[in-house]
Amino acid sequence: MKKITVTVGSVTYAIKLRKLLVKNGIGCRLVKLDNTVDGKGCTHGVEIFEGDLYRTVFILRENGIAYKLKD
Repeated sequence: MKKITVTVGSVTYAIKLRKLLVKNGIGCRLVKLDNTVDGKGCTHGVEIFEGDLYRTVFILRENGIAYKLKD
């Protein structure tokens, strides 16, 4: 199954998101992205399976966490 990376603004939010996802039964892992090319954007996030995307977005919006998706 394809994996998707949900990026957030900081490592603190990435850890918070991972805890929320695990609490809701969604498997994920923390990732650090290499954004040295443009020096912009999110640098941390979590990797999830594509099938968990809608539930993850619901949790993100419910908790007011800004995010971006990356394939």
